[in-house]
Amino acid sequence: MPNEFTEFVAIDLETTGLDPATDRVIEIGATRFDRSDPASPQVSEPYRSFVHPGRPIPPEIEALTGIADADVAGAPAITLVGADLAAYVGGRPIVGHNIGADLAFLSAAGVGLAGLAFDTRDLAAVLLPDAARLDLSTLAELLSVPMPVAHRALADAETARDVFLRLLTLLDRLPHAVLLDVRAIAGSADWSLERLFASALERGSGAAAGERDAAATGLALPPPPPPSAPLTPREQPLPVTAEEIEQLIVAMVRRPGPIEGFELRRGQVEMAQAVARNIADHGHLAVEAGTGTGKSLAYLLPALLHALRNGDRVVVSTYTLNLQEQLARHDIPAAAPVVEAHGGEAAGSLRAAVLKGRTNYLCLERWAEAREASRSRTPEEARLHARITVWLPQTAAGDVAELALSAAERMAFGALSAESNDCLARRCPYVRDGSCFLLRARQRAAAAHVVIVNHALLLADAVSEHQVLPPFRHLVIDEAHRLEQVATQQYGASLSLRELRVLLDELGGPGGIAGGLRAVARADASALSEAAGLAATADAVAEAAAQTGARVPPLVDALRAYAEERAEEGNASGAELVLTAARHSQPSWADVEETAVQIDVALHHLGARLRQAREALSTLPDGATPGRDRLQGEFARAIETMEAARGTLGDVALRSDPALILWLRLSEQDVQLHVAPLEVAERLEADVYGDCDSVTATSATLTAAGSFDFSVRGLGLVEPETLQIPSPFDYRRAVLTIVVDDLPPPTDRAYPAALQRALAAAAEGAGGRTLALFTAHSAIRATVESLRESLGAQGITVLAQGIDGSPARLLRALAEHPRTLLLGTAAFWEGVDVRGEALSQIAVARLPFPVPTEPIYAGRAAQYSDPFNEFALPQAMLRFRQGFGRLIRGSDERGVFLVLDSRIVSRRYGKAFLDALPDCEVRRLPSAEVAAAVAGWLAR
Repeated sequence: MPNEFTEFVAIDLETTGLDPATDRVIEIGATRFDRSDPASPQVSEPYRSFVHPGRPIPPEIEALTGIADADVAGAPAITLVGADLAAYVGGRPIVGHNIGADLAFLSAAGVGLAGLAFDTRDLAAVLLPDAARLDLSTLAELLSVPMPVAHRALADAETARDVFLRLLTLLDRLPHAVLLDVRAIAGSADWSLERLFASALERGSGAAAGERDAAATGLALPPPPPPSAPLTPREQPLPVTAEEIEQLIVAMVRRPGPIEGFELRRGQVEMAQAVARNIADHGHLAVEAGTGTGKSLAYLLPALLHALRNGDRVVVSTYTLNLQEQLARHDIPAAAPVVEAHGGEAAGSLRAAVLKGRTNYLCLERWAEAREASRSRTPEEARLHARITVWLPQTAAGDVAELALSAAERMAFGALSAESNDCLARRCPYVRDGSCFLLRARQRAAAAHVVIVNHALLLADAVSEHQVLPPFRHLVIDEAHRLEQVATQQYGASLSLRELRVLLDELGGPGGIAGGLRAVARADASALSEAAGLAATADAVAEAAAQTGARVPPLVDALRAYAEERAEEGNASGAELVLTAARHSQPSWADVEETAVQIDVALHHLGARLRQAREALSTLPDGATPGRDRLQGEFARAIETMEAARGTLGDVALRSDPALILWLRLSEQDVQLHVAPLEVAERLEADVYGDCDSVTATSATLTAAGSFDFSVRGLGLVEPETLQIPSPFDYRRAVLTIVVDDLPPPTDRAYPAALQRALAAAAEGAGGRTLALFTAHSAIRATVESLRESLGAQGITVLAQGIDGSPARLLRALAEHPRTLLLGTAAFWEGVDVRGEALSQIAVARLPFPVPTEPIYAGRAAQYSDPFNEFALPQAMLRFRQGFGRLIRGSDERGVFLVLDSRIVSRRYGKAFLDALPDCEVRRLPSAEVAAAVAGWLAR
């Protein structure tokens, strides 16, 4: 038998779809190779065969692979091909990208291949932990592997082979201590990669022998950066003048080395001068800057120059991670040299930092415990832990964003993050030696002229009385149209009674705090030990947790009975029930209050027991037992959680505050209690803006019907100066807006079928390249089922949010395969930035009015004398404009904006939506003329 660590077979399949239970193999490719000499791997004759699937090949698969029914008409069945393939493999280890999926298809067809299987995707995830994407083509590009053809079996197998060989070279270069760790991690999950890691160790890979012998068991960390000098604000700040703004922007244009897409725009100059003036005048400013204005540099240039010149600090807050990354990686590095040169400062003197929430940073204390734990790991944990092991010596920030984790890995990372609320206060060993990533991030922020945060962290700082961010006097809020929503979430609260019950059970169980206390007591069983009383304390905590948990089911029953009573009266809608002040008049509410009081008392008693136990634990001397500091952190989190639960329970069931919106969300599995503030403007003004000398709020959409009033009210800005900068794009040349005027209204039963026909025609006219925006997931599900087959016959793939992957994955699919119709809801109405012709059409299925029964909308709308015109309509217009803004992202682009809601022409308010759009050509057309109009416009 060949040596399983030198000879391999790379395999790839093409199939009729993604489900091994229902889809079939249409092509197999395989290539044998020998790595006995890593410097010169030997490749044998490949294996390739079409396979007859016994059914027609779907049009989208034919378009993707180029394999047609005629190609497989005379091909052998999978049973014959499988026997040949098994003989070709000959028991050698199998290599492939997402090889588990290929093996599942073969197994479903009755083809079993003996031997180990190594997934290049898993190996790349470990060895390239900061790779943003792990698909085969991206890895080939990263590793300089030629890939002339994609989505053909043999070509992909050969690419997987070459990627695997490059990855093995990287594996051999890992330090010996790191190899030891990843092998142990893989072994704890019975992961096939453990054999590769062991083989690398046997080959003597890694550090030199002397270094191997001295390999430490501690964490391999990069050295902490040298501390930066603190900022010293000037008592009398020197203002940035309008002339200097012009000079800075001209310098940006003339700077050697082109800045992509940068050009002199008068709107950008006007905005930058307004920001500089606002900083100098200590005012509030709201700027609506149309797409293409270059608003990021328009606020950065005056803010950076002011901060550098005056030793001051500016905080820039964004909503999306993408904008944070753009500012940190592109805009600020581009602007900083120009600002430094203008200010006569040395290169590198302007300091910028990105600060994120605690859960984004790896906690070294938790990582050390997880690394040393002798237990079995889940596959997700093993993959994550192996990635962290390789990544840790390379990272300076310890930021999880560097790892581009899957959803499952992101969840597993939560157990390793710095989420504890007292880790800096209790000064764990990594805080004391300065290696803590959270501490480093805050130190960088404390020395920075500009700190980039997101809205959630900005609000968390306000709620914590400014214990999160370093002091700052100037604030820029980008994507400001999202701040009210984030503030509503931050100042609100929710309580899942199911999760509360689970938490209480865990808290008193052997794996929770009570079990941790007992472990400390067992560690020193002496009667005279300081730990002697902890066992009894643990019993008291467990008993209090059990008593509290026992009171949760009666509250669930009482709330369900109340909801059923309201439903019988016609006052409940679906799974959500708004709790008005009149709820106290309902007979069943007395049962809710009675059970809520009992839980409130029990939670108070449990909190007291937890504090007593934490105090007892704190009396132990430092280093008395392993894990004591971690247990202290768990106490802090548990106490905080119980206090939050009491607060939410009290707001919903025991108090009546007219400034709060209260509602229940009910399902078969759970009852959730929700609280939101009726207004956030006053709290934003007091908590966020109160200590700021200047506030600048900007977005591409801040006006409704030409007025800032609606947005300014929601943001809580105080008598702001307002400025509206139109987009520099020539929308008259670039955009055709089509209003389909013969569709039934959305409330008509005939509307879904008519919508689907019109959307299909528009997608055909555009050759795919279409993003359709919906307001409900149910409409997406109905549409995708209707259109997949018909558009697939035209070679157009239909993808849907919530069905075919995450928004980011779907946008990548559209960019890579433009013959696609993508159906999306809320996540796609803003933040989408697909450049070029891949996205040439936006279709709006329904005007984006808020759902009248949504609790927060209903609560706030009730404050208006004319809720529709004063509240619902401005919200919908802003959302409509956000959707339009996804279409044209560059001055040379063209596109179609398609409105499939006839209310835009049949209702009086419809004109306001069309008037809100930039100056572009608008045509009213019947459905039958849409395809030709779309094709004709895009062909110009």
